[in-house]
Amino acid sequence: MPRRANNDVKRLGTILLAGAVAGLGYSYVASRKRPTTTAGETKLINWDMVRRIAVQTSQNVQAPVHHRAEAQRDYTEMVRHSEPLIERYLGVALPQPVERVEVVDRAQWLDANIANFRELFTFIEDIYRRNATANTVGALVAAGINQRVMSVQVGVLLGILARKVLGQYDLSLLAPEPTAGALYFVEPNIAKIQEKLGLDAHDFRLWIALHETTHAYEFEAYPWVREHFNGLLRKYFDELNGQLQSIRGGVGPLIARIMENWGKGQHWMEMIQTPTQRALFNELQAIMSLVEGYSNHIMNAIGKDVLPDFERIEQRIEERKGRGTVAEQLFNRITGMDLKMAQYAEGQKFVDAVVKQRGIEFATKVWQRAENLPTMTEIRNPQQWITRIEHA
Repeated sequence: MPRRANNDVKRLGTILLAGAVAGLGYSYVASRKRPTTTAGETKLINWDMVRRIAVQTSQNVQAPVHHRAEAQRDYTEMVRHSEPLIERYLGVALPQPVERVEVVDRAQWLDANIANFRELFTFIEDIYRRNATANTVGALVAAGINQRVMSVQVGVLLGILARKVLGQYDLSLLAPEPTAGALYFVEPNIAKIQEKLGLDAHDFRLWIALHETTHAYEFEAYPWVREHFNGLLRKYFDELNGQLQSIRGGVGPLIARIMENWGKGQHWMEMIQTPTQRALFNELQAIMSLVEGYSNHIMNAIGKDVLPDFERIEQRIEERKGRGTVAEQLFNRITGMDLKMAQYAEGQKFVDAVVKQRGIEFATKVWQRAENLPTMTEIRNPQQWITRIEHA
């Protein structure tokens, strides 16, 4: 798969991570006096600051889009070429072709994703307002400091992602109303990786287009997936709200939970979650792992036949994946992306195993209804899912 491409689903993983980080930070300040948030008062995030920091961190001025019109035409043709290939392999048609294909630079990608992050933080802002109490000068000062810290954290996170993302299928899952998806291709990043790895320009870009176009089939051919995912996400943040309310008297329960889970081989994110949060998080992660694994499988199945440079692309990307710097490894660990990437690999193994044993038609049963979605346990043990579906 495009290993360094953070598409819409990877961004959703980042959204969950940001929510967890925000929740952890708020867990600390929840026991302190906080200002009520009314018109004109301090909010949790300063989005203008987020954008400034993100654009600066992304080094956008060093990565312009060259020959934009030509690139736009090429990517549009690649998406049009990908659609019938995917349809023929899956036996599933899109309700309508993907109309929005956009070549973007890092700042434009940031603008699109900041809009999505703002949707996420409406949940967290609501929690912030419901738990706010005091309106003292000291509380207002503390709120301003907390806002700056949170804004810097989100801005840096997005800025780093903007330097890595290659392609994205953006369905705006968190938007109030369903919208047709858009395909973004961050051409400066694609060109940089293609040149650095010495890959064929056309094949590498079609490789990415195949992967991202597949996401359109997952969400637009099966529209219930979006509604189901949003429902889980709202439950997750409702649970976060309950957690924060329970620790307003102090962070003791949070510390106790960390100590209880210490030494169990869990990721730090898993250690801070309540059992209910962890169950919801696992459901969300299972969907994201499935979506990524399904796309990777399709891209590989089709790519081997239509891309002369396919094997070389896979080899070079795998080699690059293992050469991450210490800073990149630390960033992945802190943000939880190492957890996500491991689960995405499991998702591909799951789909590969199901297709090998029962064929692609059987594998598409995952999208028939919510009850057919695999759990993380089943993703790690595909035979359990096969047996359950066969006896359903």
